[in-house]
Amino acid sequence: MRINSLVDAVELERGIATLSPEESHHLARVLRVEDGQEITLFDGQGGVAEGIIAEVSKTSVEVKIINRLKIPKPSVEIDLIQAVPKPDRWELVLQKAVELGATTIRPVLTQHTEFKPNPKKQERWNKIVLNAAQQCEVRWLPPLQPLEKFETMLPSLAHYDLVLIGSLYAGTKPFRDVSFEGKQRVALLIGPEGDFSEEEVNAAIKIGAVPVSFGDRILRTETAAIYGLSVLAYELL
Repeated sequence: MRINSLVDAVELERGIATLSPEESHHLARVLRVEDGQEITLFDGQGGVAEGIIAEVSKTSVEVKIINRLKIPKPSVEIDLIQAVPKPDRWELVLQKAVELGATTIRPVLTQHTEFKPNPKKQERWNKIVLNAAQQCEVRWLPPLQPLEKFETMLPSLAHYDLVLIGSLYAGTKPFRDVSFEGKQRVALLIGPEGDFSEEEVNAAIKIGAVPVSFGDRILRTETAAIYGLSVLAYELL
């Protein structure tokens, strides 16, 4: 079993790294690790260390560092800007966004968003992102940005090389007709269950967004996010 654990960057510089109480509890009580077992530590900013578990107690797990390396930051940025759907669908989006190479996840509130803001959810969302990164060995943890309104987010679109917005309105183009050559910072906008309003799509287009379709079928919002990120991963990564 391969074990990946997030640690503070400072712990990677030590000969013996001490894991957080939460991570130690998970390893000791859930995974039941033992002394001498191999483990990989990472700090979410490209720092990685290979080690072996040196000591397991009720309150902490200590790891002897054997080797360190630095993973370069992704050369292409892929930001997912997603209207927050229902909780179960949003959690799936978070997990798959990490797996498919999103470098930033930006949840937004749109005219048709049914989600009710709840600050208590942020901790759970962050945990889902972390768990996905640990499972698929993502070494640069994609930040999950605070929830923002669609209109507040709009000006930031001007900073991307390419912005794609999923749309059910006229005037879209298929992904295969989009030019990805030379793009280093790309944003993918996915609407809620009721889609973006036409006003929102037009506002994004005015800033330079390209409206794209997902074929003849109308996809669920979480499926559209996975579809779009899969295409971007294929084209850019």
